[in-house]
Amino acid sequence: MNKLKLLPLLLLVAACAPIKSAPDQTLTLAWTTQTDGAINQTPLIVGDSVILSPSTTPLLSLDLETGAPKWAFSPPEGVWERAYASDGERVFVGLKDKTIVALNVSNGKIIWQKDLGINTQVPPLVRDGIVYVPTAFVGPELTPDEHGRAKFFALDAETGEELWVFKSDNYILQTPAIHGNTLYLGGNFYDPTPIDEGGHTRIYALNLADGSPLWTYESEDGFPKRLYATQDTVVFVAYQDFMNGVDASTGELRWRFDTGNWTPSFLGNENAVYFSSANTQVFAVHADTGETLWTFNIPEGTFNYLLDAPLLLDGKLYFLTQQGDFFALDAATGALLWQTPTDVSAARMGPAIGNGWVVIGDIEGRVYGYK
Repeated sequence: MNKLKLLPLLLLVAACAPIKSAPDQTLTLAWTTQTDGAINQTPLIVGDSVILSPSTTPLLSLDLETGAPKWAFSPPEGVWERAYASDGERVFVGLKDKTIVALNVSNGKIIWQKDLGINTQVPPLVRDGIVYVPTAFVGPELTPDEHGRAKFFALDAETGEELWVFKSDNYILQTPAIHGNTLYLGGNFYDPTPIDEGGHTRIYALNLADGSPLWTYESEDGFPKRLYATQDTVVFVAYQDFMNGVDASTGELRWRFDTGNWTPSFLGNENAVYFSSANTQVFAVHADTGETLWTFNIPEGTFNYLLDAPLLLDGKLYFLTQQGDFFALDAATGALLWQTPTDVSAARMGPAIGNGWVVIGDIEGRVYGYK
């Protein structure tokens, strides 16, 4: 088991101050913790804990108030550093032996373990007592099998019991999106036809109750980075960096938006999607029409963009940029509310926000807690 190396820093926590869920520009660095691996996935704030998985090290739980270690989960087979999620009581994480485990969030003890027979390398989706688990035959550290048919599992969150499983014709699947009684699942499939840029992409619409397929949509966009669904439209962005809106009823393309540059991810909320491209532009686009609602230009630098997706709290859009600046915009108009520098200069992913804290990890293994 790897040890955490704690950096003694000032703990500036106002004991009597009320906890606010949304940050303001008086962000104060309260603690920093050094781990033994790069932070390549946004940490989770779960109650009074921070859950994260540094590369090549155990899954860790840190105390939210101090950054001190609470527990570490270090199975001999190792954990996939991006494949974890939580429902507030349990942490679900994919292991490198093709299983998924549920851990007690307070002590890291195993509650149940399920053999999937296929590796899962992206975060599961936890919704209404069910863990939805995508799998993959192609990915980091895997022997690639483009002819593999990845499965998608619906498991009971309390017991790990398999509720239903869908066997896809894709060799890799991304974290799904759900709206109403339909689940939307995307990934890549094998086709010998060469493509200059992107890859053979297939999106499935599945019946949420039993996983039965409703329709499929195919394109050459490459591996989907994220999916989001409204009542009428399924939105996704993939390797080609076009935002796409697919009709949720028929699976036909409704609109396509050129982001202008590399787009790492996006946030969907009600009928809007928010994202940036590497040309410093931040966009709000209508999810059902592809119409631009507003744009904002990040003022610092020529290659300063959002890390991962922005976060939305109390009508405000929050994000961290590639150069370490923290921004708050009015989500309705795109107007700048405030910006402040941080001590983070080497992050790959955006911040976690919750319980009055902002938590950021960087590629050097440092984790920063802002009060």
